Amino acid sequence: MNQNHHSPVAAFFDFDETLLAVDSATIGFKVLKDQGYLSKTFILKLLFGVFLKRLGLVDEQYMARTFLSFYKGREFQLFVDSAQPFYDEHLAPNLSPEVLQKLSWHQEQGHQTVLVTGSIDYYLKPVMDALKIDHLLCTYLEVDEHGILTGRPKGQVCVGEAKVTYANDLAKHHGIDFSQSYAYGNSENDIPILKHVGYPVIVNPTKGLAQIAKRHNWPSL
Repeated sequence: MNQNHHSPVAAFFDFDETLLAVDSATIGFKVLKDQGYLSKTFILKLLFGVFLKRLGLVDEQYMARTFLSFYKGREFQLFVDSAQPFYDEHLAPNLSPEVLQKLSWHQEQGHQTVLVTGSIDYYLKPVMDALKIDHLLCTYLEVDEHGILTGRPKGQVCVGEAKVTYANDLAKHHGIDFSQSYAYGNSENDIPILKHVGYPVIVNPTKGLAQIAKRHNWPSL
């Protein structure tokens, strides 16, 4: 894996609805609901958040914090242990063949590959292993000294501008040249990172992203 780290070229992949053809949070919450984990209050809180977001009254950061509040008071290890079965059953079958092909191409070129996503660290580990991706930029859960989750993120939630902050930090340590690098994304949330690289590519875009991509002549996968 380390031979890639000499290349100044990196390929940044968003996860949900880009590398993964669906939204992993939606699947995750469905599984948790089936297992009886979700209270009616929490579901209402989520739906209300989604409604506020549609109206443009709250941003991705707010939504992410609402999502994360679910984890408060729960044992982190339970989620870590559930990650591999969740990947095998729900994520692996939903990976996008077109985007996987791009990932393989970048790996063959010796480019550094980066998963950059608002999704949560524990269930992305099996994705990283299975797809042999070099670097992970994501949202980390805060865990207390007893291994119990606080329901808060550790550091910034990795959405929007935060993706660029994390990417810049990675670039410093791994000699990445953004002007030669690629980024793949599907939503407005990815615009900062798409604008940050020499070769942005849009995948299955939301309306808002499609309009911006057209204005900038960004290619679409």
